[in-house]
Amino acid sequence: MGKIRYFLFCMFLWWVCPSSAVVTFFDTQSFSLKRIHGDCAFTAKVEFPVSGCTAAVDSARHWICDVLGVDVPARFDVTDFGSLLQLSCEQYFSDGNSGSRSVEIYRGYEDEDCVTFESMVKDKDTETWTSADCATFSKKDGHRLSVAEIFKCDEQQIKSLMWRYKGNLQTGVQKPEELVIGNAGYIDGWVIVIGPADHCLGAEYRLRYPEIEPYLRLGKNGRYYSDR
Repeated sequence: MGKIRYFLFCMFLWWVCPSSAVVTFFDTQSFSLKRIHGDCAFTAKVEFPVSGCTAAVDSARHWICDVLGVDVPARFDVTDFGSLLQLSCEQYFSDGNSGSRSVEIYRGYEDEDCVTFESMVKDKDTETWTSADCATFSKKDGHRLSVAEIFKCDEQQIKSLMWRYKGNLQTGVQKPEELVIGNAGYIDGWVIVIGPADHCLGAEYRLRYPEIEPYLRLGKNGRYYSDR
């Protein structure tokens, strides 16, 4: 009789355990492409989400298409992505470029509440221009976290933090008040804020997490964002 009670007790615990305790992490597949057309070259390395939290996977796939400059197809899964990467390449060649473009997209961070992807697009011709982005997606509903969901301080304080952690970035401005705040996201141990820099359409300002924690909105788990 004692064993039966124990079995029923274990079944009860399993039944009442909330579904949110089940952690689903992304599976990804790596894609690469290298093409040369005359004196123009295109290379790409992309970590593409195959499975995981459905809403976040869908949002990440749409964001990847946006980085590549291609439309999102009505049907979109891993079997479609190779052709989309090829389409991005063909569009670059058809624009009459004579230099090179390299695209890198990868998963920068993931925990039970959110997942982050980072991108870097580099165009070389007579000059080199780069464009970086960092996107963190909620695993609850898939939305991309805004700057206001990451920071609890005002814009001026965020600009001051960017200025403190600009490192070797040549900002093109003379004081923090002149900075522009772009997107933001989490990676392991850092908060990334996209902002201005010379020859950049967007540069990563890497803010060290432990030091800027007083300015962040902490999740219910005490670390990083959580809307559960």
